[in-house]
Amino acid sequence: MIKSIVKSPPKAILFDWDNTLVNNWDPIFISYNETLKKLGLKKKSKEETLKNAKYSLRETFPNLFKDDWRKARKIFYETFKKIHLQKIKPLPKVEKILKIINEKKIPCGVISNKDSDLLRKEINKLGWNKKYFKVLVGANEAKRDKPSKYPLLLALNKISLKPNKNIWYVGDNDIDVEFAKKNNCSSIFIENKMFKKKDLKQMPDLILKKIESLELYIK
Repeated sequence: MIKSIVKSPPKAILFDWDNTLVNNWDPIFISYNETLKKLGLKKKSKEETLKNAKYSLRETFPNLFKDDWRKARKIFYETFKKIHLQKIKPLPKVEKILKIINEKKIPCGVISNKDSDLLRKEINKLGWNKKYFKVLVGANEAKRDKPSKYPLLLALNKISLKPNKNIWYVGDNDIDVEFAKKNNCSSIFIENKMFKKKDLKQMPDLILKKIESLELYIK
């Protein structure tokens, strides 16, 4: 772990969603390969699929499927909507951290590249919306998706804050680190099976091996 340079108490803590707070990769993997199959394309490994999933669908599908991207989007969402709520589950110790943040009255939220309607359905399925989160921003809500500045500005506007180092963004991949760093927020990276320190293009302010370690830095 690199030494933390997160020195001040957070004014807000914002999280990525998939692979940061919850495990819901199987529906993404299944839906993506069903899309490839129906379009007569070669299936992808889980690793290849999940590397693409860090970007929003509207950012990736036009490049991946060219003129067929709208058809691909329809197939993907038809499949995903049938299975995603059945398979979603919190990652270990996540709810403990959310409870601690809530008890300390630190504004907490989610900024994700998952479709905003699907994101809210998953959060509601877990009963976490009003319980833990002050703000939610999913894909397609802002002018552009992560890593652009627009989702962050939209989220912070809802809680009357502006980008600064006292805003923490917690995520699981290089796009999350880029998103925080380029927008003048503190970046906290949670190492995981898919993304390690060596995969990062730039260093975050803090690297944790487990999300429960975040408790040590919340003053």
